[in-house]
Amino acid sequence: MKKIYILFLLLIASVSLFAASEAEYGVLSKTYTLHSDGIQEFRYNMELTIFTHTAMNRTYGESFIVYNPKFQELKIHTSYTKQKDGTIIKTPENAFVEVLPRQAANAPAYNHLKEMVVVHTGLELGATIYLDYSIVSKAGYLPELDLCEPIEQTSPVKDYTLTISVPESKPLFYSLVNSNVKPSESTANGVKQVSWKIRNLPAASMAPQVTALGGDRQILLASTYASNQKALETLNAQFAPERDMPMLSLSETLTEGLTSDTEKIYALLKHVTDNVGFSRLSLQETAFRIRSTDDVVTTAYGTEVEKLNMLAALLNASGIKAETVAAYYTPADQNCYGLSAVADWFILASADGKQFLLTPKQMKMSDAGWYSEYAQYISLTNPGKKVNFQTPSTKLDYTYTITLSPDKADIQANATIGEAFIPYTNKGKATVSEKTEQKLKNNNGYILLSLPEAPNSISNAAYKNYNSKRNQHLLVPYKATESISYTIQLPAGMELSTPATTKTTDNAAGKASYTITQNGNSVEVKRNLEMKKQLITPADYAAFRNLMVEWADINKRQLLIKMK
Repeated sequence: MKKIYILFLLLIASVSLFAASEAEYGVLSKTYTLHSDGIQEFRYNMELTIFTHTAMNRTYGESFIVYNPKFQELKIHTSYTKQKDGTIIKTPENAFVEVLPRQAANAPAYNHLKEMVVVHTGLELGATIYLDYSIVSKAGYLPELDLCEPIEQTSPVKDYTLTISVPESKPLFYSLVNSNVKPSESTANGVKQVSWKIRNLPAASMAPQVTALGGDRQILLASTYASNQKALETLNAQFAPERDMPMLSLSETLTEGLTSDTEKIYALLKHVTDNVGFSRLSLQETAFRIRSTDDVVTTAYGTEVEKLNMLAALLNASGIKAETVAAYYTPADQNCYGLSAVADWFILASADGKQFLLTPKQMKMSDAGWYSEYAQYISLTNPGKKVNFQTPSTKLDYTYTITLSPDKADIQANATIGEAFIPYTNKGKATVSEKTEQKLKNNNGYILLSLPEAPNSISNAAYKNYNSKRNQHLLVPYKATESISYTIQLPAGMELSTPATTKTTDNAAGKASYTITQNGNSVEVKRNLEMKKQLITPADYAAFRNLMVEWADINKRQLLIKMK
């Protein structure tokens, strides 16, 4: 009986382990080497044990390695599968498939890039994948050793080793962000080496909006640039000069007949956003190089930074003061930031007394504008200089006047919205006035009136649907401040069945209030929200979610009307 009990406990432990993750890295090693002759080498070694059919057939059935065969050599040192009984299945030659990276599709200038797809064969539950490869870059192809490497993986790691080796004479700035693991440092034979050994690293959280900026994603930053300024200078040297002649000509064409700088900004942004295709290749994948504005115009497509360069050149050609800015979302010393660490780019422009945060990705404020209290912003135009800007207002003030008749509701909306929500188009206004109509249906003498929601309200976000518990910080884009009121005029023959009420939720995350009052034939509904925090800690998460559930409650936007 005792043996059966022990076996039962072992079975429970085994089931718990397998249920916890689809796979497990027994060993994961990443080594970054900058040689004295300028050659760079990245070596990757993994031992990954498969626990589930999903891991075997979908998640880990293949490995993908992107490289540039013109300047980089891919060396596969080892690739095989060790089955549960110890049988070794070597990866056959036809399981190494070279394809064009998906992100390089529709970008002929980058069609020389290759992606090696390693198809892992002989997989079964309990099998272990062994893969060891190197990418060797020719001297000069990569300007410096420049890393921004996420640490957590999709499965847990037992033994994780990170190593950086550079010539002793080179500067090396580094940080393992949001980790307590300390590196070992050594210098021998003219080589400086830094290494981290991480044991039993949990899998990356699958919860939404888990970020390094919020304090929960571990990131390795490393740079051999002399400073962050030098890193940005390397890229800025590739940007178009302020008086670029082709851009002057194009700018004149695009802004012909426009009188205000605001109109010109809208026209130039629309052209770059809508008429220039977007290639999703990252700056790292293009070896920190960009094509000229001439090439981008001729081919009608560009990477994010290439389109950014084009937009900046057009703005400068139009006489609009514009500064290109790098946004860093990984908290660290500035000199740890190379070019890989840039999380977002935007152009800070001024026109007609207004501030614009422009991105070639959309016709509205750059997402980088949301995190001004937490991120670091550093100028590319004036490399290394920290940039401050006025945080765009996110206040919403909506007033709805609703007039009822037996078959419809006529709705007049008047609103004042914060700069963060104003689209960068000629129709983008801080004040909104519009009329809509809602059909009403008499159901056994009652009508259900749905009160409209403000289009930019945080209630439209998914927070109300998030899990009830969370162990990570949640950095929301902004602290919402919303005031929404409805005045409903009841005609003769109608009366309000929904009772007058007042409800307030006031907790660590914010305050939400809801009232219904009636004065004669006029019904007034008021909803107000004021968040207290942008960074929600695990301790405050339950309060935040409760606040969001209350604010988004559809029952607080419905009135029952009785027909007399």
